[in-house]
Amino acid sequence: MNRVANRISVKITKVAHLRGHKDAIYNFVIDKAERKVYTVGADGYLVCWDLNGDLNGKLLLQTDEALYSIWKGEDIIKVGSRSGNIYSLDLIENKLIEKKQVHQGGVFFIEGELSGGEDGYLIDNGERISLSTESLRCILNCSSSTYIGSSNASIFELDENGNLAKELKGHTNSVFALECLDETTIVSGGRDAYIRAWDLTINKEVFAVPAHTYQIKSLSFNGQFLLSSSMDKTIKIWNPELNLLKVIDFQRNESHTNCINKVEWVDENMFVSCSDDRTLILWQMEINS
Repeated sequence: MNRVANRISVKITKVAHLRGHKDAIYNFVIDKAERKVYTVGADGYLVCWDLNGDLNGKLLLQTDEALYSIWKGEDIIKVGSRSGNIYSLDLIENKLIEKKQVHQGGVFFIEGELSGGEDGYLIDNGERISLSTESLRCILNCSSSTYIGSSNASIFELDENGNLAKELKGHTNSVFALECLDETTIVSGGRDAYIRAWDLTINKEVFAVPAHTYQIKSLSFNGQFLLSSSMDKTIKIWNPELNLLKVIDFQRNESHTNCINKVEWVDENMFVSCSDDRTLILWQMEINS
């Protein structure tokens, strides 16, 4: 991996600091076409935030348990709970259409008819596939394969038919985040606080950087810059060669005051973050070469 640093200056502006959840915000999904963010958290709320509107959250669903995961289709949202339930909400009629227990324990990701959770099972259209004796934490679709990060420190590769093809090993603990840099490279992050880069042509780790002081919670790539968020209360911006370009924290940027559970690009210049501090922040990035 070529790690020659780009000589660029990164300027970050906090556009909005959104409040409304009553407890930690664990996850969100972005509808980039409509520029809406849907958040879930420990309060059991599903909230919609319109980035083109007044930025006041709209409560869509209230449950009596923490919500860990979220996925959005064209006119449906699915959210996964602490106890293994998946709630399905019709966005057209704005009503709950199904509540179904799918996992034993928390549901950590949903991707259409796929879900994974604390029980180590991948559920595919109702079929239970045992992948790990520990939790399945995250999912990534890249090229023709699907990658699953697990608390057993492995990344499982599934082929286009859903069969286990490979197991990538390099992390020393739970894998919480996966992202695709290009057709042959993915990056991962987790409890060991490293970002690791994997060459899919040889199925090996080719580079690793000690990225944060505590566990990495999420990764997001917009084609030019990689974002990482962490339990250490920081967001970091990297180039594709994993050179660090910017650190965003409370002292310098009035950022979050607790664990940052997710960060994701809205477009080339704007991104969103959520935190255990119960807030959502909208950020704008400017680059000077």
